[in-house]
Amino acid sequence: MAQCEAFLVAFGLLPKGGSFFTPQPRREAPLFIVAWIMHSCDSITLKGTPKPAIFERGTYGHAQKMRAAMTYAFGRLHGLGDMPWHQSEVGDGEMRGNPSVSVAVSSYMCSLRRRKVQSGEVAMSARAITSDILCKIYHHNHLEVNWAVQSYRPGIRRPLPDHAQEHSAPDQWGGGRAR
Repeated sequence: MAQCEAFLVAFGLLPKGGSFFTPQPRREAPLFIVAWIMHSCDSITLKGTPKPAIFERGTYGHAQKMRAAMTYAFGRLHGLGDMPWHQSEVGDGEMRGNPSVSVAVSSYMCSLRRRKVQSGEVAMSARAITSDILCKIYHHNHLEVNWAVQSYRPGIRRPLPDHAQEHSAPDQWGGGRAR
């Protein structure tokens, strides 16, 4: 949240010492959120020109985390919940709801995702299975000793101190034919 406010102050969108996160957000709050995410993660500058390749850009996953931080800040910390940003139908036409759950932010995130995919960014799991891991699994499962289906013995998978090693070894499992 402090990073967002610092960005808004640096770009002159928020007066120094002003607060962006309030129970009554500004009407242009969704556009400020888009600008913050765009500045960090997009290949386009706030002026609409392409960013030089030397500038580091955040991934789409990082952009999602930035939006989630905004949703949390407005929704939980300031009590605006997860109701979409909309103009009140009664009274003076004030904006109500969570500004990060607005049409502007949602459509920007969709377009950012499309551009990231078109540019070749691929989401990668931190625990993605490689062909080397699959090969090791295949060969381990086809060892003769692993084809005998063993009875279930509760235990844990991580090695423990020496006195419990016999029940927690990683090779003590159901066997290659277990389903």
